[in-house]
Amino acid sequence: MSVLHASVTLGLFALSIATLIGRELFFKLAADQTARRGAAATRFLARPAFWAGLLVGATALVTWVAVLQRAPLAIAYPIVASTYAGVPLASALFFGERLTRAQMLGTGFVAAGVICVTLSGLEW
Repeated sequence: MSVLHASVTLGLFALSIATLIGRELFFKLAADQTARRGAAATRFLARPAFWAGLLVGATALVTWVAVLQRAPLAIAYPIVASTYAGVPLASALFFGERLTRAQMLGTGFVAAGVICVTLSGLEW
């Protein structure tokens, strides 16, 4: 794999992960906005954050397909699973949600697993 191809692939991985995390943050924001108003569950459809989440989610989908064109699924899917670590960290950062020690430990295990998978697949 050329350096350029590897750089593009890594950039697509990063964009895929960032958009997946962003999608969840926007959906949480829309949910929180409607919950505070005591509105019906479907009122989130009127929130711009919901539509931003859909747009970011669509971007994630397109980016994911581009990743799959460049990397084996057996490597790509576990790497994108880093969102399981990223979403809790982002929720703490953006929403002030508290993470327990067990959650932080689990997030560390997910990150360690992603690193192992990534390093094992460097030859693709």
